[in-house]
Amino acid sequence: MKESIFNVLGPRVIDAAVLDLFSGTGSLGLEALSRGSSLVHFVDKDIQSINLIRYNTENLTGGVPDTGEYKIINRDVLDYLEFCKDIKWDIIFFDPPYKIEEDIMRKAFDIVAEKMFTKEDTLIIYEFFFKREVEEEIKNLKIVKESFFGDKKVIYLNTR
Repeated sequence: MKESIFNVLGPRVIDAAVLDLFSGTGSLGLEALSRGSSLVHFVDKDIQSINLIRYNTENLTGGVPDTGEYKIINRDVLDYLEFCKDIKWDIIFFDPPYKIEEDIMRKAFDIVAEKMFTKEDTLIIYEFFFKREVEEEIKNLKIVKESFFGDKKVIYLNTR
């Protein structure tokens, strides 16, 4: 069986509060909802992405009786992270555009490392182009696991 992010997460996603940053189509958050997450926040600053997430959530969750709550947020990720301190997240997905600036990602991970909205066992999942050097971006976090999916690399991190 080919490994996927959700194979790695297993039952951890059930009843989890999930933050899907740089949501794009919303596929990670939607998959989390379909696997039993209790709450998903989709965050993206691109209005086309927001409209696509709205479309996808309306069409894909409408017929699922036990789907958790979700919120679609049209906001810059750094701005959202600076002011989002009211929910303690179980899982945080980072799936930014491949060509995103290193400085933006470093700032985002520094905010997460401050633990203002993470739990002791929050899992941070960062998906990026496999040739990207990310050591400086994630220097304040600990790598738990790494996976490769074609030209994507996924690292699983926590704040410990």
